[in-house]
Amino acid sequence: MSERMNLSERRQGVNPLGLSLLDAEDFARAISAGTEWLGANKELVNALNVFPVPDGDTGTNMHLTLLAAVREAGKTEGKTLSEIAEAAALGSLMGARGNSGVILSQLLRGFAKGIEGKVTLDTPGLARGLQVAASMAYKAVMKPVEGTMLTIARNAARSAVECMKMKLEIVPAIERILRDAQNTLDSTPEMLPALKEAGVVDAGGQGLVFFWEGCVKSVRGEPIFGKHEPLVVIPGKADVGQALRKTKEAPKEELKFRYCTEFLVKGRNLPLNMLRQNVTRFGDCVLVVGTDEVAKVHVHTNHPGQVLEHCIRMGELHEIQIDNMAYQHDEFEEARLTQNEPAFACYEKEGNAGAGLGKSINSKGQKVKKPVGVVAVATGEGISTILKSLGADIIVEGGQTMNPSIEELRDAVYEVYAKSVIILPNNSNVVLTADKVKELVPDTDIAVIPTETIPQGVSALVTFNPVADAETNKKSMKDVISQVSTGEVTYAVRDSNVNGFTIDEKDFIGIKDGELCSAGKDRDEVGMNLVSQMVDKDTSLITIYYGKDVHSEEADILAERLADIYPYLEVEVHYGGQPVYYYIISTE
Repeated sequence: MSERMNLSERRQGVNPLGLSLLDAEDFARAISAGTEWLGANKELVNALNVFPVPDGDTGTNMHLTLLAAVREAGKTEGKTLSEIAEAAALGSLMGARGNSGVILSQLLRGFAKGIEGKVTLDTPGLARGLQVAASMAYKAVMKPVEGTMLTIARNAARSAVECMKMKLEIVPAIERILRDAQNTLDSTPEMLPALKEAGVVDAGGQGLVFFWEGCVKSVRGEPIFGKHEPLVVIPGKADVGQALRKTKEAPKEELKFRYCTEFLVKGRNLPLNMLRQNVTRFGDCVLVVGTDEVAKVHVHTNHPGQVLEHCIRMGELHEIQIDNMAYQHDEFEEARLTQNEPAFACYEKEGNAGAGLGKSINSKGQKVKKPVGVVAVATGEGISTILKSLGADIIVEGGQTMNPSIEELRDAVYEVYAKSVIILPNNSNVVLTADKVKELVPDTDIAVIPTETIPQGVSALVTFNPVADAETNKKSMKDVISQVSTGEVTYAVRDSNVNGFTIDEKDFIGIKDGELCSAGKDRDEVGMNLVSQMVDKDTSLITIYYGKDVHSEEADILAERLADIYPYLEVEVHYGGQPVYYYIISTE
């Protein structure tokens, strides 16, 4: 009886610090607030790259994964705490992007399993949930690495157990867990030499701490969209560098565009790539996914009407939702005072848009499944064309800077409509995501070839035989990708020291098979030095894919220089059109 009175008083504005239990509404509001707080600080997380390259997307991946969780949880109004946790876990699985997003989804799944059947959450329940969460996340990773978000999750679970032994109530317990998580984060550079050398803490761990911090703020009744505090705490021996400090000095950058605008476009032969490029003109956080019949559009913009007017030329608009993000805090406060209205951030009123999109993809009408199909992940017009010409049925837009979600890959598998589907992730941060698709499509034989780069994906498709069975193709593809070496030329976004190189902001850098091995002021010289470390006695072919910021004449000059140095090797040049990387180079 006293607990019910406490809950009632809190909803009337009483400070919740004496709270001993969280109910379903508290929990729903907390995960939404955590998502919102991570979203407000995602660029800080993105900046925490070991390599100073302009493709940091850990914060974006984690935020999009959590948005999917919030969206699904928003459909469970009136449900129990356990049911909300299960819904959030399902949503996070469907929306998981990148390694960090997949691990985060496993944390939410484990937590939901740990608190199964609960209608309120106390400190022992929290400890149990965090323990199962950490265990499930560790099991999801083939080779767990300490000094990452896994370590932070495990130590948070240990902290929760200590809180339970100390008989702390829920609010002081979560505050202590957050402090311990922050302390673990601060120590990650001492656990991973690469972090220490680069002067950063673990990006996934920082994202997890931001999420938990938002949850704690919610339980304490604090606003989310208030003054953003300088929350990234870097140990004295680790300086994240000038780029991160500049980001921290502009905490309100996420409100550059005020309106979160979402809708479906239904039509025929929808040009998704063109639609995506055109919508980008109106704002940021652009997401355009779907099929040639149904596309889901999401954009943050100051002119929703212009976006709608442009897209209505493509087809019919459905399920339009426009949210003013500047007033999200007011919505949270109103929800906090209304007993039966859970507070969810942007995406909450989406209804069945996601389900409808999946249904559309499943309703292609094919009567006969093809024996083997291929789904490949790629970004860049030229690269996508090459992969399709080699036999890929569906190209899922993504890779560096924007990893596709599990749901997008699942929908692509359905669209192929084959008995067996081979997925080529073509990015090291997409392999784990692709592996999880198997859980969502049990009626299709799915083989994930662990291609970590575009050149590996190209080589795998060169060996693809559409009349052979999936197992035969899987073996031949795995055999060939081990023979491919990949190099990438990009630029540095901050001053740093990596792998023995002292790098200035805007220097060109070369990366060979995931290791930084070249740096300098001249782009072609960096590329030449990179190739010199890739060529060996078994090399017979050098292939250059030039990006959207490189002219074909420039790529031809680089190829001619390489041909002069290696006259006994064949040198090919292809337009890739990829962002971020001036050149993607392969040797085989």
